[in-house]
Amino acid sequence: MIPKELTEKFHPTLVRKNQSGQDYVPIDGYINRLNEVLGHAWAWQINKSEFYPDAAPTTKNGKPQYVAIVQGTLTIILSDIGVISVGDEDDGEPYLTTQKAMISRDGIGAGLNFDPDTAVKTAQAEALKKACHQYGIALYLWDSAERDFVELQRQAAKSDTALKQLVVAYTQRSLELDPGIMPEKDQMLSALGVEDLDVDTIRKAFTTQGVL
Repeated sequence: MIPKELTEKFHPTLVRKNQSGQDYVPIDGYINRLNEVLGHAWAWQINKSEFYPDAAPTTKNGKPQYVAIVQGTLTIILSDIGVISVGDEDDGEPYLTTQKAMISRDGIGAGLNFDPDTAVKTAQAEALKKACHQYGIALYLWDSAERDFVELQRQAAKSDTALKQLVVAYTQRSLELDPGIMPEKDQMLSALGVEDLDVDTIRKAFTTQGVL
């Protein structure tokens, strides 16, 4: 089974917005997650890389733009699945070898930039991200309710009003309440593990729990 730690939500400070207003996690977040959970038990292989110097219109300043497309395979080594005996080709003496359970997923990405090196790097990063999504990494950001919660976390970091709204939303999630049901005060206290709902206490609790 794929380690559940791989698919855990990223800390809200790692979630950014692109120029189109979409939430995303930078490529270093994915790589750090793979390293932290799997150590050396993963591999990324680029199978195909294509470069198109004339596929896009020039910039407003007249600079040429380059398009790069990369396709790669992300392989995760899950565990050892047993030791088997194999005969030697020369003298027939058996020896032991360990088989490992591996899962591979492909990803394809594209990059567009007036700098060819940046176009290629973007394409490689997007390809790796797409492969990671197939394992469930950062897949929660495709859900509109999750994106709304991330946005509330983002606002709560700088707004006390949003912080109080986050307490309600967090309690509803923790206790699996219907979003239309306003939780009671004791439910919110229990969900946060605090004795008071003043702003400082809430911020400290959320910071400790990684919500902020």
